[in-house]
Amino acid sequence: MMVVQPILSPDTLALFGNSTACLSHCVGSWILDFGASKHVVGNPSLISNLSSPNIPHSITLANGSKAQVTGIGQASPLPSLSLNYVLFVPGCPFNLISNSLNCSITFSSKSFCIQDCNTGKTIGTGSVSQGLYYHHSQSSTICGVSASPDMIHCCLGHPSLDKLKVLIPQFSHLKSLDCESCQLGKHVRASFSSSPNKRSKSPFDIVHSDVWGPSRVLSTLGYRYHVTFIDDFSRCTWITFLKDRSQLFGAFQTFCSEIKNQFGKGIRILRSDNAKEYFSAPFNSFMASLGIIHQSSCPHTPQQNGVAERKHRHLVDTARTLLINAHARFKLWGDAILTACYLINRMPSSVLDNEIPHSLLFPKDPLYRVPLRVFGSTCFVHDLTPSHDKLYARAVKCVFLGYSRTQKGYWCYSPSTHRFYISANVTFFEDTPFFASPTTSSSTTDVTDSQVIPIPLFHPIFEPSVSTQSSPQLQGNHEFRRYGNIYERRHVEAPETSPIDSNDSATKTIATDSSDSATVPISSPIVVPPEPSNDLPIALHKGKSQPLILILFTTF
Repeated sequence: MMVVQPILSPDTLALFGNSTACLSHCVGSWILDFGASKHVVGNPSLISNLSSPNIPHSITLANGSKAQVTGIGQASPLPSLSLNYVLFVPGCPFNLISNSLNCSITFSSKSFCIQDCNTGKTIGTGSVSQGLYYHHSQSSTICGVSASPDMIHCCLGHPSLDKLKVLIPQFSHLKSLDCESCQLGKHVRASFSSSPNKRSKSPFDIVHSDVWGPSRVLSTLGYRYHVTFIDDFSRCTWITFLKDRSQLFGAFQTFCSEIKNQFGKGIRILRSDNAKEYFSAPFNSFMASLGIIHQSSCPHTPQQNGVAERKHRHLVDTARTLLINAHARFKLWGDAILTACYLINRMPSSVLDNEIPHSLLFPKDPLYRVPLRVFGSTCFVHDLTPSHDKLYARAVKCVFLGYSRTQKGYWCYSPSTHRFYISANVTFFEDTPFFASPTTSSSTTDVTDSQVIPIPLFHPIFEPSVSTQSSPQLQGNHEFRRYGNIYERRHVEAPETSPIDSNDSATKTIATDSSDSATVPISSPIVVPPEPSNDLPIALHKGKSQPLILILFTTF
């Protein structure tokens, strides 16, 4: 008969409370006992590879009673701690770990630590409770429950199968866990694993495209969108600005004509998202006439158009950084996008094994037509206007906004004259940003008084037509609400008017935020609005309310 020594010390052997305390713990808990000669398990769910002993055994428990050993197997209190030759004693209220661990154990007043003798790695920890050393096991309170994996999965709050296997090593053989509640409550979209880069073999075999916008802020030339065309072979990017998404077809026609004329090749495959502008009848007819295959992503799946989406992010992130560094107004986002595209096309790309996109398409052309300058810096453009006096300023102070694609010069803008300049005769103050820092007081170099252009909710925005016969109108970015017929309850006499200037033919020039200044003639007197009157009619009957009377409003 094999006898296992009691788990209690002689000093506490007579205390029945400690034996009761052991029973109060979960049946899956493990107790470190140096008085036991073998490992003992009382829960069949904690033991594996169970076999019957060749010779019947019995053990003596702490309260003096004897228990029969019915099996021998293996147990794992932790995934990193495996116990061999574990005795299975049905009805044993505790699980014992003997001193035959072949590990290093460090004790303190309230805890202990088990370490591997060879590597020194911590295998497990435990604490002291009522004189017993309990081993901390994440799965101890779970493994003691003899229930199905589905039931334990529900009790734990529907964790993933991987976490369930970590908590309960006995479930490591499970390959799947079919839980309908998990499918309904935690269903996610299919993941897109990073596949090896498979570029096309020659330029323009595949072209990626996507439309970005709308921008809440109009660009300096009045655009809200831009479309990108990316060659899959060289990753070179072309950008075309749009005032409306319906202009996409014209932009694609222009791009196809340029590629055909400049490179003598046609586009074989166009990849885009599922936007309706790519599926209009003229667009489909044009691609069918050229033999272009249109490959599109599934609805609401932008990941399938990843090349264009990542290019948009790269462009917008770079443009945003340029604007922030220059303290520039958001109205210049279009110029920042063009400058970012110009620079990215001339930077090494990791997709191309650090080759330069521009050099792959234009191996004989230089990378830069003109030396690079700091975006948003102060520059001075030589003024060649012949009508100026000899004592007039010889240069115009501008802000540098980028590079010209078709000319060997710099793209500059003068907020004071609202004019763009493309010139090679430019002097730069690259250490001096044109726009003041937001922390300092702003000067008269602002491009616009309002950063964000309000978008009307009920009326579409129409482009003003230029006509020399119609009366001049104030140009600008603001959309003024025009009041219609207003119910008038009482006429208020207007006070006498007085002209601002005695000369009625005189005109004045008002500088606005548009690209050109508007000359507004002031030939009629300005009417001073009447003072609000307190003598207004009231409702005549109960339940009748007086309509809102607008006394002061201005028509432009």
